Amino acid sequence: MKKLVFLFAFIPFLVFSQEQVKNQIDWIPLEKAKELAKKNNQKILIFFHKEYCPYCDDMQNLTFRDPNVIKMINDNFLAVKIDSRTKDTIIYNGKAYGNQQPASSGRHDWRHDFFYEVARFQQEGKDMLTTPTLVLFNPSFEKISNIPGYYPKETLLNKLQNIIK
Repeated sequence: MKKLVFLFAFIPFLVFSQEQVKNQIDWIPLEKAKELAKKNNQKILIFFHKEYCPYCDDMQNLTFRDPNVIKMINDNFLAVKIDSRTKDTIIYNGKAYGNQQPASSGRHDWRHDFFYEVARFQQEGKDMLTTPTLVLFNPSFEKISNIPGYYPKETLLNKLQNIIK
């Protein structure tokens, strides 16, 4: 009986002392990430996606569900998710970026200028742009790198590991 009482008395300590394993990425708004990055000297990771993008869906539903990817992103970055067609104004390097296609036009397929500014990459001498794209920034919100396209979990982990070294 004493063993049983002892066990019940210490179960709360055992349960609550364990670090809780996260099962999702801690996405936060961009402005909050910029504020926390400066305050805590953390890097920012922005995931650009769009609707009706099968590769974006694969990143969200496959790669970003992997426990190792979740842990790497949550432990090393302030994670932000932005629709590449958002109508929000985003301030970057003192300049306001927007989406040139007004929402009143009824079209929602025009890219955001911030997405174009930070996510484009060179391929065979041409500017290219794709979703999904991950763009990484230092704590001062200066672009470090971008990772264009869909990547399975192992490949993304390797790419991120090279950036955080």
